[in-house]
Amino acid sequence: IGLDIAILGLGTVGGGVKDIIDKSPRLKEKLNVAAIWVRKEKVDATQNKTNDYQSILDNDDIKVIVETLGGIHPAYEMIMDAFKAGKNVVTANKAVVAKYMEEFIHEAKQNHVSFRFEPSVAGGIPWIQNLKRVLRIDDVQSIGGILNGTSNFIIDAIVNQHVSFDEALKQAQDLGYAEADSTADIDGYDVENKLCISTDLAFNTLVKPGDAIKKVGIRNLLKEDVDFFLGRNMNIKLIGQARLYNQDKLAISIEPTLLPVDNTIATVNGNLNYVQLTGDTIGPLGFLGQGAGRKPTANALLQDVVDILESNPYYDIDGSHHLVIDNNNFSAEYILRTELDLSELQDVSNLEGKYWHLANQTIESAHMLYQEILQRDNKAIMFRQ
Repeated sequence: IGLDIAILGLGTVGGGVKDIIDKSPRLKEKLNVAAIWVRKEKVDATQNKTNDYQSILDNDDIKVIVETLGGIHPAYEMIMDAFKAGKNVVTANKAVVAKYMEEFIHEAKQNHVSFRFEPSVAGGIPWIQNLKRVLRIDDVQSIGGILNGTSNFIIDAIVNQHVSFDEALKQAQDLGYAEADSTADIDGYDVENKLCISTDLAFNTLVKPGDAIKKVGIRNLLKEDVDFFLGRNMNIKLIGQARLYNQDKLAISIEPTLLPVDNTIATVNGNLNYVQLTGDTIGPLGFLGQGAGRKPTANALLQDVVDILESNPYYDIDGSHHLVIDNNNFSAEYILRTELDLSELQDVSNLEGKYWHLANQTIESAHMLYQEILQRDNKAIMFRQ
């Protein structure tokens, strides 16, 4: 019979993996869930559920560990232990991959096993698979897009249902798109993790979440902002992007971005993700689909597992391209909404009411100014134009 796998965690995504295997005759022939690791209180021997991880590591028949725990610990330790035990790992855990990419790649190589993480970025969209295909032929100049379905759902609800930010957030929570603590989604941390992973792959470098990546989330977004820009035929999307310039520098930012309403990305609605790259010969290439959720994420995990089963090659990165995140030389235009009077500032002109246009900015200078303004007006928000 097929390949023995172990699932770590049987929550939303882990449960989805088991579910898809159980209901799919074609997968049941190929894959066998030999063990499920759960926390102590959830152990059930009749259902293969154990909290004895060592027994899984010691079982030579289990070739693949499917990590669906989320968070940093104990996921980090369990993934490292799996590699040391000579097991392949697939994971959907963007937080741990973004933080420990270098260690994981090194450890997997040392032990001649595979490390795969397709669903860690853009859920069910085969983004990483296709990014790596492009890189066989092209250099990539830029990557980016809508990488967080929750924030996109919130903006979309404000636009199309004419509800307030708080009502839209509550809807997202009720539908299970947003956690009770929505910080990661609305402040851009979730996008940052996915952007780091994509950047590592696209440019064969190693970047980690941190202050160098300039972030503005949608926490301060108001319905009046959405209406103001719709009146100017602009839609707002939370966009994460990384761009290579001067051969050795990366401009990386996450910002609410203004787009003409008929722009492709501006029309991506609900909790969908849209991610794109620009390559030398392929040009711009975009992917649209479910960026999260039980089944799409589980589907992408299983694609990785089947790739291991079929020995499909994996394009390794070694991070040898040492790029510097530098937002000082990359110019961009911004609009700021604030209660403060900015008329004294250089290169700032009033658009209308509380909205101010910032000209002659770099990403770095605009974000510095925004941070200063937030000290005096903590409800201010900045949009990239």
